[in-house]
Amino acid sequence: MNHKARLFDIMERSLTGPVMAEEDFDLEVVAMGIRKIVKKYEIKIGDDSLINFDKDLADRVWNAAIEFLAECGVYSKDTGRIIRFSEKEIRDLIKIAPAETIYGTGNDAVLEVARTPDDTRLCLNNGGSVGTPCPNEYFIPVMASYMQEPLVEMHCPTTNTYNITGSEIRTRTPLEIAAAWEQVSLFQHVAGMFGRPGMAHHGIGISVSDVGHLSAGHRMQKTDSHCFGIISELKADNAILNKMAHLVMLDATTSPYANPIYGGMGGGLDGQTVLMCAEMIALSVVFLANTCGTSPTHPIHFCTTTKEILQQISVCFYAISRNSTLLTRMTQTMVGGPVTKTFLYEIIAATLVAVKAGISQIDGPRGATGAVSGACTGLEARFQGELIRAAVQIDREKSEEIVQKAYAKYKDDLANKPYGKPFWEAYDLKTLKPTDEWRQMYEEVKDEAISWGLPL
Repeated sequence: MNHKARLFDIMERSLTGPVMAEEDFDLEVVAMGIRKIVKKYEIKIGDDSLINFDKDLADRVWNAAIEFLAECGVYSKDTGRIIRFSEKEIRDLIKIAPAETIYGTGNDAVLEVARTPDDTRLCLNNGGSVGTPCPNEYFIPVMASYMQEPLVEMHCPTTNTYNITGSEIRTRTPLEIAAAWEQVSLFQHVAGMFGRPGMAHHGIGISVSDVGHLSAGHRMQKTDSHCFGIISELKADNAILNKMAHLVMLDATTSPYANPIYGGMGGGLDGQTVLMCAEMIALSVVFLANTCGTSPTHPIHFCTTTKEILQQISVCFYAISRNSTLLTRMTQTMVGGPVTKTFLYEIIAATLVAVKAGISQIDGPRGATGAVSGACTGLEARFQGELIRAAVQIDREKSEEIVQKAYAKYKDDLANKPYGKPFWEAYDLKTLKPTDEWRQMYEEVKDEAISWGLPL
């Protein structure tokens, strides 16, 4: 979809919308607005199931999210104004949003399609470590461990390098520009080495500000997954809008994301679910997304695999996939890391929840909360791909049964922070294969999941 026609309308609204102080927007518009809309639509998510079965609840969440977004809008920090669309405008724009997108080129191109709940079509496996820090000397081997996996269809190589020629990378400096160029170049180099030159790159993750994107973004393929984040909750600044405008003018495929913070302005489970749904819609309407991404954040465990967040994901994306053809991406973040069974059980639960909610792309899985150096390997991305293919073969009831079993296996271990081992202890660096310990653990959990009825 060509977004140029809409770009200038959005910029105009950022300059002419209602004026408001940021604190008033946060408290009066977002926080109070969510509480009012949850009460109006009687949003109440039950305590039992991890996978949503309530169609009426999903529809109410969808309508509540649209009404809330129309009343709230998106706050522009640099102009102090609200970018606002009416409910009718939002619904009309959702109807013309992309329902499919091609990522990558040539034999490596993959098609992302809008899925429905219980859809038998596969979602994309965007395998990667998603921002996990990594020493420079392991950057290429880590990336290669993912690219050698046939079930990894695109790659998020944001295992950030620490420095450039010995200098620590600092944002909004020439070092950030150099790091962005280096990441794009290394991705293309490794993809070519493994015979996947057209594989889609989900980036540029190393670039925190807009300078790296504006400098190196044109060196990516137009059909790469060009990602940028917005500010929680429902806010942007000119740096974010610069990234968006740059990608639109490049005719690039845009993949913005919003990561709502559980227990923050959205409150608990009910409000947070409506808020996340509204943010996914805003990514399409305001930030011109081809694919709308998220990774909801737990304030204590910093993961997406607690009971509340699994429920939030299930209801929110059931609402979206049931009522629209928006393309959606879920970035999965676990507490467990490589060479732990906790990590594998978390991947089972999160992947089944996402697939059965109708999500069209899964990113990750990111281990050890994405904060532990080198806590990432290609094996978990292989497992995620296998789970995607298994999940579409079973119904919602069987999926719920398996998710509950997996959740019971890891729920009490999250507080222990089982971060596992780094890449260089989980893989043989000469062969780029998992160690016997990591491979055996993976096979044991896989066999256990098969015994539960998962057709792996």
